[in-house]
Amino acid sequence: MGNYETPDFEVLEKENSFELRKYGQFYIVEYDNRADPDVDRGFRTLFKYISSENQENEKISMTVPVIQEETDENRKMAFVVPKKYWGQVPEPTDPNLKVEAFEEGVFAVIQFSGKRSRTKEISMKEKLNQWVADKGFEKQSAFMVASYSGPFTLPPFRKNEIWVRVKSA
Repeated sequence: MGNYETPDFEVLEKENSFELRKYGQFYIVEYDNRADPDVDRGFRTLFKYISSENQENEKISMTVPVIQEETDENRKMAFVVPKKYWGQVPEPTDPNLKVEAFEEGVFAVIQFSGKRSRTKEISMKEKLNQWVADKGFEKQSAFMVASYSGPFTLPPFRKNEIWVRVKSA
């Protein structure tokens, strides 16, 4: 998606489409709405937030990736807050949005291109799960899908990742 700001990380290990990364803490604005378990209204709600529907009525720059996390209860979607706001993140006006710290940590990551689908995501999660097990790590979070490309990007040029927080076993 062009030259959008993204969270900083250090690559600790790289093997084909897999990486082990260390992320520092960053901030997200997260859409969490139990009445919308498939996050159908998530992107629009987050877009309104960065378009100035926040308590400061401030337009906020787009960042990447858009992060989706699927828990046992529901799915959540989040935008990464640009660094310039980390000292004071504009508060959302929508009750389904909240500002959260995305805590620093080590993440196992698998990269893939193309159009996202449930089948492809399940396949990538299985591959990442196997890589994590083979490396002797323990998963510390649910899987997260990180999308870097806009909806009008041609599928072969789309960049997606699956992340999972890990620690040494």
